[in-house]
Amino acid sequence: MEVYERETTEVVKLFLAEKITFSACIAALDSALEDFIPKLKPEDATRLRIVMLSNHEIIMSEMERRSVLENSQT
Repeated sequence: MEVYERETTEVVKLFLAEKITFSACIAALDSALEDFIPKLKPEDATRLRIVMLSNHEIIMSEMERRSVLENSQT
């Protein structure tokens, strides 16, 4: 679980720093999840859900921020 958390945290940081695109971010998060699922233990399910929802919230908030910024510049 810790490896998955570290990997996804790094992906989100890259996205926030605009070093990867939204599409690349989602693909990297999906890939990390795909790698983690076979190793998932029942006791990790709740933590996995929390991490996934947190990542989703951060990414969507950033997309909203970028949209507002883009609209204010036009």
